[in-house]
Amino acid sequence: MIDLLIVNGTLITMDPQRRIIENGVLAVDSSRILAVGSGEEVAPGEDINSAFPARRVIDAHRMVVMPGLIDGHAHAGHALVKSLGADLLDLWNDACFRIYQQASDEEFWYADALLSGLERLKCGTTTSVNLLGGGDTVMRTDDPAYGERHCDAIEQIGIREFLAVGPGKPPFPRRYCTWHGESRRDVMISFEQQLRVSEELVQHCHGRGGGRISICITSPTVHPGKSFTNASELDDLKVQASEARVLGRKYGLLFTQDGHSRGTVKFAHEMLDLLGPDALLAHSIDLTASEIDICRQTDTKIVHNPSAIMSIMGRCPVPELLDAGVAVMIGSDGVAPDRSYDIRLM
Repeated sequence: MIDLLIVNGTLITMDPQRRIIENGVLAVDSSRILAVGSGEEVAPGEDINSAFPARRVIDAHRMVVMPGLIDGHAHAGHALVKSLGADLLDLWNDACFRIYQQASDEEFWYADALLSGLERLKCGTTTSVNLLGGGDTVMRTDDPAYGERHCDAIEQIGIREFLAVGPGKPPFPRRYCTWHGESRRDVMISFEQQLRVSEELVQHCHGRGGGRISICITSPTVHPGKSFTNASELDDLKVQASEARVLGRKYGLLFTQDGHSRGTVKFAHEMLDLLGPDALLAHSIDLTASEIDICRQTDTKIVHNPSAIMSIMGRCPVPELLDAGVAVMIGSDGVAPDRSYDIRLM
């Protein structure tokens, strides 16, 4: 006897033909889909209930049955500060910096992951790419406890997640505050320590939850002329980006970056050697024709976040990317200051 049989639904498949099957059948046992198709396809000449006796049967008449949605770019931490300073972006960014880096304990990251995981399930999203913090502004990789506690919650909810970890934005060292109950301790964290913590999270958390939790690597997006002011800072950025990329390649992990815009893709490719088929670049607004071609040549993937503030500041050239053969996925950039994890609303 199998666990679940869904009958009479409209099945939206992800097979090569992208079939839509009316009055379809879906049979599930444990974590595996055993059969999907019309009744005649999956049980020719047989009664479907006899062919797949199930502990639970759902009649999905007038309902859609489809794979879970994938959110290609979001942020851990945002669920607990949603709507905070939503109308004043500078204050919102400052609040996130202070909360994440100076005022959050392990239970903050656990509670945030529980809340965001439940919201995703409610919205039909079953897989996400989530940065452990506010992008390159601040990553909570000063100690592995925060990422591990986040993964505790994701494993409890049961969704799939790629948790992106890595060093935050220079300059280093950066001041973090750690909390144990009412006890607070200020510590200065180096780039090397954040990189070591990221590797510890790979070793401790990658593959957790029966393979539902994966770790991926991130590093700050470098904006030419804005991310650095002199040759020395540029050299540091090159070394740091390279070391983060080497860490990911060492373990065969995905690599993602937040906040790409005109000029950054070209710089990441020609100056930093960061691109490739395992790379996801979020936002990617106002790309040039040559940058679109770079994505095509390197098989780099783009994550478009249509509800994000960056989509107001510029345009992600989705039609041009698709025409060039570049894979584009959608992301929420969720959830704060004023967004939802609901990919259906993007």
